[in-house]
Amino acid sequence: MAGYFLGLWLGLGLILLGIEFYFFILARYIEKDLTGIEAIIFILCLVLSIGMFVKSVGSEEMFILGLFSLLPLPVAELTIKSIRTTREKIQEKIEEETDLKNWLYTIEKQPENVNAYVSVGDIYFKRKEYEKALEFYKKASSIIDMPYIHERIKITEKELLIQKGLVWVCPECSYDNKAEDLKCKVCGYSKLDRDILSDIWKHRKDLLKGSLVVIIGPLILIFLVALYIVLPTYLALIITLVAIYFTIKFFITY
Repeated sequence: MAGYFLGLWLGLGLILLGIEFYFFILARYIEKDLTGIEAIIFILCLVLSIGMFVKSVGSEEMFILGLFSLLPLPVAELTIKSIRTTREKIQEKIEEETDLKNWLYTIEKQPENVNAYVSVGDIYFKRKEYEKALEFYKKASSIIDMPYIHERIKITEKELLIQKGLVWVCPECSYDNKAEDLKCKVCGYSKLDRDILSDIWKHRKDLLKGSLVVIIGPLILIFLVALYIVLPTYLALIITLVAIYFTIKFFITY
């Protein structure tokens, strides 16, 4: 029986390493979505994974070490994605700041340039600095009276009132109510219900995670401890199958 599970574990481990190699390295290389540095990092992680897996064979902690051997490539992928995202945000912020300086310089040299005022207003609106955005939209409107500028002023004034907490928008009928109104004047929707639902929706992921930890977590822990005491080999098999499931799920949605 021990030989059977050893062979099963070796087969599953090699299959998982092969899947990781295909999706993290080969597929991305074919799609030209892999830089030279990333390729080197992934290859080094693959070599590390293979080394850890080979070392785990025959050891007392074979299954635990074997599972750890599957981690280097996914960890490298998550790290690289995080670095990419951070770099893109920084680059976007730099470009936005450069655009802002250029448009302000244009305004300084060409005080009647409507597009410059509107563009500066758009940048501040994107940053949710509505007072500054409104200032530049109104300057543009004073130069030339255009419907699209009036529309921007209207939207910005509304967002500013919402930001200051002077009005709240009914989610049922989209009517703008005053801050002191507890119910919508049009449809009677309760502001209290809106705030509660808004908070629940805003923190839905944290609430879900908390519920899983509080309710399901202890049950799973008790089950795994009991299984480890009675049938440690089957516990290793279950962990392996769970790892396969999440690996395949991750790759399918790659």
